[in-house]
Amino acid sequence: MTTHVAPPFQIPQTLLDELTKLGPLLDAATQAHALGVEIFTNNIYQKPLDTDFKVVAYILFTKGFKTFQSATNLCRSGCGSDAISLCASLFENYVDLQYIAKAPVRRSARFIQYEGVEKYYHLQKILANKRLPKGARKIYRAHEKKVAPRVAKLLRHFANKTKGWSQKSIFERARAVRAQLEYHELYWTFCLHKHTVPAVTGAIASGDAELVYGPNITGVYEGAWYSTFCFAKLCDIYQRALSLGLDARLKTVLDNASSARDAVFASHPELCT
Repeated sequence: MTTHVAPPFQIPQTLLDELTKLGPLLDAATQAHALGVEIFTNNIYQKPLDTDFKVVAYILFTKGFKTFQSATNLCRSGCGSDAISLCASLFENYVDLQYIAKAPVRRSARFIQYEGVEKYYHLQKILANKRLPKGARKIYRAHEKKVAPRVAKLLRHFANKTKGWSQKSIFERARAVRAQLEYHELYWTFCLHKHTVPAVTGAIASGDAELVYGPNITGVYEGAWYSTFCFAKLCDIYQRALSLGLDARLKTVLDNASSARDAVFASHPELCT
């Protein structure tokens, strides 16, 4: 078993005291993590990845699981806004997995095929620049020459160079799996944290808000809840698509997280905005 050690950084004592008050919600995230480990141990490592869909589902679930762990670690470090920003990636993961599961053969194939196509399109973008560093054009031309034959017959499936493997935007994919409300309510919020936007400029200019540059409790409540919620959604879509029979286990995890969220808000509302 791998030995674990404490990370080499410190947080303020006041933050630790506040994190302790959010303990039930962070504990719920730990329960969701345990479910992720269980899925890996009992249902991935023990079964073959013998179809394209299983391979793609494994990729999306694994990526989502690591992102969820990153988000919860950020919460425990007092970096709530950064944790919320990672929820955008979790949303994309569970929307994509659900979207692919509706046509698992064709869409899984397109997901896998797009790797080479994306490289080819990216090389074209670079080579379209009139000026490149000395010697760079020759290198990129050589790469293009190698990639082009491998993707020549695939390009017709990806005619729109801006819409990726699915040829649909993330909103279009969300709408296809009836997640358009979550797109507007949640994903939009996640992206506000993901990108630097002028949303709070007015409040800062008027003195109604301030920028905090170190670890603090702001956003930790939201980051812990949304990352757990999104990861639970990903787990649910994964286990249903592969018929793992974890419905009751997932319901318990999500119910516990919801109860913890409500209890923390009732006890410490000042930490939840």
